[in-house]
Amino acid sequence: MGTGAGPSGGATRSAQGGNGAPLVSVLAITASLCVGWGDALTYGQYGGASIALVIAGVILVWVANWPRYANRLVAQRHVRLGLGVAFSASFVAAIKFRGGIYARGPALSVSVVLVIVAASAALIFVVFRFPEQALASTILLIGGASIAMVIASPAPRIDVWDMYQAVSRGLLHGHNVYTQHWQPHLPGQATIYAYFPGAAVVLAPFYALFGDVRFGVVLALLGSAVLIWRAARNPQSAVFAALLLLYPLLTFSVEQSWSEPLSLLALLLVAWAVRSQRSGWAIVAFAVLLTFQQYDLIFVPPAAAWKDFGWRRTGLSAVLAAAFIAPWALAAPHAFVQGTFTYNVHYAFSFLSLSIFHPLSQVSGVLAYLVLGAGVTVALVAAMRNVHKGGSFLMGCGLVLMTLNIVDKVSRFNEWELAAALVLAAGSEALGSVAVRGAASAPSGDETFEHRRRREARLGGAVGAAQTNRCPITNAST
Repeated sequence: MGTGAGPSGGATRSAQGGNGAPLVSVLAITASLCVGWGDALTYGQYGGASIALVIAGVILVWVANWPRYANRLVAQRHVRLGLGVAFSASFVAAIKFRGGIYARGPALSVSVVLVIVAASAALIFVVFRFPEQALASTILLIGGASIAMVIASPAPRIDVWDMYQAVSRGLLHGHNVYTQHWQPHLPGQATIYAYFPGAAVVLAPFYALFGDVRFGVVLALLGSAVLIWRAARNPQSAVFAALLLLYPLLTFSVEQSWSEPLSLLALLLVAWAVRSQRSGWAIVAFAVLLTFQQYDLIFVPPAAAWKDFGWRRTGLSAVLAAAFIAPWALAAPHAFVQGTFTYNVHYAFSFLSLSIFHPLSQVSGVLAYLVLGAGVTVALVAAMRNVHKGGSFLMGCGLVLMTLNIVDKVSRFNEWELAAALVLAAGSEALGSVAVRGAASAPSGDETFEHRRRREARLGGAVGAAQTNRCPITNAST
């Protein structure tokens, strides 16, 4: 599986003696930091600072996808500095940005305090080079903070929560998700189900067990963090998983019941299954992804271009997804088209979108749509090319989604959160790849210089960062 490291060659700078870490990992941390702060800063009233920050994040992701930098290594001190800045920024964000627009009562205070404690503990553990302890504490504390947020906000005034609650209730009584309606909390909110049925089916058991679909969202977030850590096969990748859970205003996204964590978990499962050579699991996971939300279809071209997955498996996943969706669509074709396509096509332009579409539309509406089409096309071509040549599938997906977000007419908090999470996962993946290559290139005690030279030549000349069996980020023994 592609792991963020492109074909080896002259662009690769070896890390002698284990004194390096992937540049891709550093760029991933920085890009997610920029996007997270841009996403949370003055939420709902995005200004120039927010736009500038997410643009910076998008540029960094484009650099990370550039083949010239795919295999570059950087000094450990630079990585440690970047991690220090990232976790310090997470601590500041925990204090500055407080979730809970509709939350009230003591549970809200508990949620806020737990987020601050989680950021504090993670920063301390990272400074003293205990990455796995940082992740463990973050999972426990952010998990508790998310549950407290659900308790503090039992009925948020957002159509997404109304939608999932209503259709989950209907599913338990055998109703079609596309024929159900409900009373919105605010004028203009959706009164029809506007996604593919997969997310509702996945979340319905949590409504049945706990009375709220958001417990399923919380579980998907925590599961994604664990999978990012485990899939990289490197204990030090725990820092990336911790940063995922310390994303600014994460408990706010939980309150809103946005289902992007389901898409994230499905994509991570695809990447893990391919890397573990479990093709069947990968096909099923990608098929499940395609039953969630319409914009998840944008990940089909990178998947088809990925040699380790390929167009045949992608096609099989698409057939399975279509077979799952078909009964719902055939039972109520007009309602299906209205909910999944018509509603989204005619969705009102939002001036609160975190993208460049609004500034461009003030110059020319035609220009804004041209940039939208051209930007997504170029991103898809670049991602497919890089993934086909051995680049990271997750980084390719992050590139495509970030580019779509920056040029789309409606880009909200949840879409940016998913894009940043994919980039963090790709950074963790690159770190694990370097460690594996480094372990493979580590000489045995009686290996001659000539044997070592030949072995390094077979590996493309890449001497891994784990050559001295030490972590490229924390320099701690592994």
